[in-house]
Amino acid sequence: MTTSSVFMTEEEIISKIRNREVFTASLEGGALTLKIDKYLPAMSAAIHDGGNLRSELADNCLLSQAERYYEEDPYTASFVAEQAITLTAHDSRYEYDLNRNTDECVYETAWGKKIWKKPLDSDSITKSKAKHSQFYRIVAAVVEALIEDFGQCIVYDNHSYNYQRHERKDLPVLNLGTSSVKSDKWRPVIDAWLADLKAMQVDGVEVTAAENDIFYGKGYLAAFCHSKYDDVLVLATEAKKVFMDELTGQANEQVLPSLQRAYNDSVAKHTQWYLKQYHQA
Repeated sequence: MTTSSVFMTEEEIISKIRNREVFTASLEGGALTLKIDKYLPAMSAAIHDGGNLRSELADNCLLSQAERYYEEDPYTASFVAEQAITLTAHDSRYEYDLNRNTDECVYETAWGKKIWKKPLDSDSITKSKAKHSQFYRIVAAVVEALIEDFGQCIVYDNHSYNYQRHERKDLPVLNLGTSSVKSDKWRPVIDAWLADLKAMQVDGVEVTAAENDIFYGKGYLAAFCHSKYDDVLVLATEAKKVFMDELTGQANEQVLPSLQRAYNDSVAKHTQWYLKQYHQA
């Protein structure tokens, strides 16, 4: 049984992974929480779920919390909260964007808006980049443990997107981005996940799902894993913000809980299918 989350250093977290311990821990400083209830060849990540911003950055930021929240991916951690291995980031992408590489993870401008009252000094940038690198060392520790134990693994990389600013009215409720996948060996796993997305039943929403429609899976979590490991598949999945008012941040009380249940059920179903197809004699 998993204990309640405690704060640990990076070294303590990685040591527990290497010893295959079951635990829940937040990184010292609060940048992320890793939960491992059981070692299965599947990790679920929500790298833009959080909105925390260091105080010195918040004081220097031109954008309000509401403006920043608009570009975050709230609730995405809840879409996978029931899974065996979950990695949730708590810091704002305006501090460092985990879906960009380390050199490009700190914004000067974003979505056409200037971010900082005064340019960030080198110490602030270095601190943010260090937190970005730390996150990916923990990602590496998890996936390398799963590869060692199972030969291969999958990563559910969960995001959300604003849709009202787009002219298209037929944007998919769920988009799976696969452009950085290198090998055709993953095609059955991709097809099965896409089928599960299309089959999702959500109250108040007619679910549609597509592959490489509005997003193509070009974020850094996918790029990091696909470039470093031949035996890791990242399923970069974007949920249209039909579960909330993207302008006010208000959750939809009908859609959100239904989507949370359906999404968790779909991930669990796909993981079990993957286990039976690839990891059982």
